[in-house]
Amino acid sequence: MSDTVQQIKERMSIVDVVSQYVELHPAGKNLKGKSPFTAEKTPSFYVSPDRGMYYCFSSSQGGDIFTFVEKMEGVDFKGALKILAEKAGVELVPEDPQKKSERDRQYDVLEAATVFYTEWLHKEPAATAYLERRKVTPQTIAKWRIGYAPGPPQHGWRDTRTALTNQNYTDTELHKAGLIKGGDGGKAPYDTFRDRVMFPVFDPSGRVVGFSGRILSSETEAPKYVNSPETELFNKSEVLFGYDKAKQGIRKFDFSLIVEGQFDVIMSHQAGYTNTVAVSGTALTDHQVGLLQRLSNKAVLALDADRAGVAAAKRGAEIMLARGMDVKVARLPAGADPADMVAAGKGELKAAVKDARHVVEFLLDVLADDSNDERAFKLRAHAEVLPFIVRIPNRIDQEHFETIVAERLKTTKEAVHTEVERLRAREVTAQETKAASAPAAPANPAPPATKVNHSQREALAAHILLVTEVVEEHLAKKLDAAYETITGRAAAHDRSELAPELSSELLFTLEQQYQHSPQTQLRADLAHLLQTYAAMVHKETMRQARLKLHDADLSDTDKKAALQEFDIARKQLGETEYTADYFASPEASSS
Repeated sequence: MSDTVQQIKERMSIVDVVSQYVELHPAGKNLKGKSPFTAEKTPSFYVSPDRGMYYCFSSSQGGDIFTFVEKMEGVDFKGALKILAEKAGVELVPEDPQKKSERDRQYDVLEAATVFYTEWLHKEPAATAYLERRKVTPQTIAKWRIGYAPGPPQHGWRDTRTALTNQNYTDTELHKAGLIKGGDGGKAPYDTFRDRVMFPVFDPSGRVVGFSGRILSSETEAPKYVNSPETELFNKSEVLFGYDKAKQGIRKFDFSLIVEGQFDVIMSHQAGYTNTVAVSGTALTDHQVGLLQRLSNKAVLALDADRAGVAAAKRGAEIMLARGMDVKVARLPAGADPADMVAAGKGELKAAVKDARHVVEFLLDVLADDSNDERAFKLRAHAEVLPFIVRIPNRIDQEHFETIVAERLKTTKEAVHTEVERLRAREVTAQETKAASAPAAPANPAPPATKVNHSQREALAAHILLVTEVVEEHLAKKLDAAYETITGRAAAHDRSELAPELSSELLFTLEQQYQHSPQTQLRADLAHLLQTYAAMVHKETMRQARLKLHDADLSDTDKKAALQEFDIARKQLGETEYTADYFASPEASSS
């Protein structure tokens, strides 16, 4: 069931769901609208695309897409799951324990293969030498878990298969994971990846779901790159290479940098562009764009400057513009790609990204360079540029680019506008049909939910766990480290266990509370929060230990253990002191 929920969340954003019921408008990094739960005149309903959550201040309720549909449609979780599964096109079937076990085995065997490849990298001097020539640092190799798949001419055809079958994985499991192929006519199956530098492909959660292998030997007619075949875990149209590592960077820089290949992603991250992703052997899809838009509404395409690169930029831009994104294109030097530019070390990639132009202006530049005469330029601009203006949902933005096109074509803005409207008229019927199919808001929405009461200690814990989402990364790391020291529990696990309703309420409140706080005040507030929580936890431990000591039925051994617990907690209570200085250094603390 959890996999089904994750599939739905990957295919439908909170904005996709809520906008079918509520008219939303930009409000900083969030969106806002009038509450669907109360009859209000001033909007107090907020949606966070980044976090996939909503919160209604007028009715004190919030959550994710599932809790929203539960409230709007008056159904329970199973009912909301069914509604959203239908909208997302996800098949809703009972989880087969056997199938889940098989899928888990696929994750396990892909992880085992990753370990095998990374170990082999250090056994093959040609592979390490190749990475050194490409200026890939050891830190980058470790971070991206780059490896080497042995194969001819120096090694065998079945080295990976042999190693993994020796770990009790069957040929059937290796086939399903895309690691071996063949086996017809009585011949033994052989490795899918042979003599290749291996790049693991991770899902948004950081689990290996497939590979991309770059051929090492230059004396071969084999394709330069080979990707894993389509499997239950690896779907090229849904995976973005580097997305798991780029999420924080996209939020930080407020745009995603989209490149073509694995090396481009890795070297861009190495150069500091930690917001870089790439498609895996396919054109950019609506699903992939949806993943990126949840983190930022802006994107820069940095693709090859050849015809194929321009065509790829146009395909990607068309999808993104239709979703209301701001799309720019970085014009790279002929014959160069981001990986080459980073390796050159001259700041070329930084300059290209800085000078990126909106896709409409980029296409006008490309057509101007590629057209033989003025009339040909105008005709091609009509055919290849105006459709992108039609895709822009914001009419004010459309008017802006109509003016730019008119100036470049040396014609009137009215002429351009007329042609844009003609193109739009051809799509009106389809758009109206789509709009008519959107469900209307229910006549009697569910009543406001009752606010959940939590103890002061639980409320403080939730505060500490969630404030990490709205402060800088180095502060978040120190908060998590302190929480784990105080409680002995993993912060990430406890954060994932919080109810969506509580999470959404706190996140929106904390965001407003801390977004304009001076750094000095913020560090002092966070220190006070930790100090108060630590005292509560240690005092509660002492109280529980004291109860055990007065329990007549408790054995001497258990009383001795309780006394030890009491003494440790009392010592921690006396020694624990969190001050603003704890947060002063930008480097994460482990204490």
